[in-house]
Amino acid sequence: MQDIFAVLSLPVILLFALLGFIALVYLYGVSGYWIMKKMKVPGAKPLPYVGNLRDLAKAGGVHLGILKYYKKYGKIFSICFGRQTSIVIADPEMIKQIMVKDFHNFTDRYNEFPPAKRQKGMFNAKYEDWKRIRSTLTPVFTSGKLKMMVPLIENSCNTLVDKIKDVADTGNSVDMFSWFGQMTLEVILSTAFGIQSPIQSNPDNEFIARSREAFKAPLFLRVIQMLPFKNIMIKIFRLMTGNLSYFRTVAEEILRSRKAQDIQGTRDLVDIMLSAKNLDGSRRLDDDEIASQSVVFLLAGHETSSNTLSMTAYYLALNPEIQERLRYEILIAQQTNPGKAVYDLIPDLEYLECVINEVQRLSPPAHMVNRKCSNEYTINGITIPAGMQVVFPIYSLHHDPEAWPEPEKFDPERFRGPAKASRHPFQFLPFGEGPRNCIGKRFALLEVKITLVNILTKYRFVRCPETQVPLKMIPGITLIPKDGVFLRTESCTNT
Repeated sequence: MQDIFAVLSLPVILLFALLGFIALVYLYGVSGYWIMKKMKVPGAKPLPYVGNLRDLAKAGGVHLGILKYYKKYGKIFSICFGRQTSIVIADPEMIKQIMVKDFHNFTDRYNEFPPAKRQKGMFNAKYEDWKRIRSTLTPVFTSGKLKMMVPLIENSCNTLVDKIKDVADTGNSVDMFSWFGQMTLEVILSTAFGIQSPIQSNPDNEFIARSREAFKAPLFLRVIQMLPFKNIMIKIFRLMTGNLSYFRTVAEEILRSRKAQDIQGTRDLVDIMLSAKNLDGSRRLDDDEIASQSVVFLLAGHETSSNTLSMTAYYLALNPEIQERLRYEILIAQQTNPGKAVYDLIPDLEYLECVINEVQRLSPPAHMVNRKCSNEYTINGITIPAGMQVVFPIYSLHHDPEAWPEPEKFDPERFRGPAKASRHPFQFLPFGEGPRNCIGKRFALLEVKITLVNILTKYRFVRCPETQVPLKMIPGITLIPKDGVFLRTESCTNT
């Protein structure tokens, strides 16, 4: 009888062991969510391991999923990217408090995907390193330096205008997203790295194709990030894609070339990084840091500008009356100030500023930004634990109907007069805010404005059968048009 009991007990023991294992696996998958009850903020119920990622995917992307939650739960809610619980804050005054007034407790960005050992870019750098790197690079973007970049921007812009001239009035459509990408890459190479390269004559440039991929953030990576073997899987993914290593190779080759030619005194990005010294004479940036900043500027320096230019062309083509109003402002300014350089003309173009702002409202360069809470922090009765990611949903802020009536309508008038004056300034955050805002903001806007003025003086963008309405967007680091931006161009007779 005892033998029979012993035989029967083995399956029972195995069953209990299996159930115990399943329970442990389940508890591990939900352990990151327990903090939500303590915080007492609303939010969708997360699934084990994947959190709210299924909802975000069903909504059509992270930006649209967060917007859906924003409408349902209000301006403060929890969200779970895999096992990671984060708090989303979309109240402009609270954002100002965190980004500016209490910056000392939110100095770092939250890194969902730990950077590789040699990746020391300013974007993901910890506070002390970030402060040193940022102070080193800030002189690149002074008013004097920006003005020196204008001829280089105009050279590349002239090449683009010549390309537009060849297709204008032919009835042929072109992918302006691709063309603007080529132009902005050419600009960043010449202005930041001192390299004159005819990128626009090579439509199949490998760099541009790879940069598009680098700015995409596959949703499954967020799931991998929450698993026990996440570091191994992320390393495998990096090896398979090879995009960042490709850009690093490009950056290192540029730096080697500059050192070999012993080019000094140009005061561009590379020159400032190579020549920066501490008080004791040691270098402020090591080789890995210089290469990493070069990668950041190669990618972000052209991608965000090309996105804004592409989306501006798109919205102008869909709203011809606004395009003509903008063209009229440009032409009147030129006629009133004959011989005045474009750089000096731009500050007077108020409607151009409004148009670009409205484009960046509808399609912001970054659809969300984050900060890491360094120490436990209480705001408006909500206690945020140390180490938690705080998400600022820029896309949702820009599509809030309370701040922007008819939020999907393209209306540049939102950015002047009573409409602008009555709105909280932190409702519009295309470049972030506070000390860690985008260092290249002034450069990007200058490039966009010069390009638009030069094109719209002679041509207009026109919707065509190939124009996708609405555009399908890929929500990676930036919002990228999935299938490009196909438009036609027409010559203008200016009187």
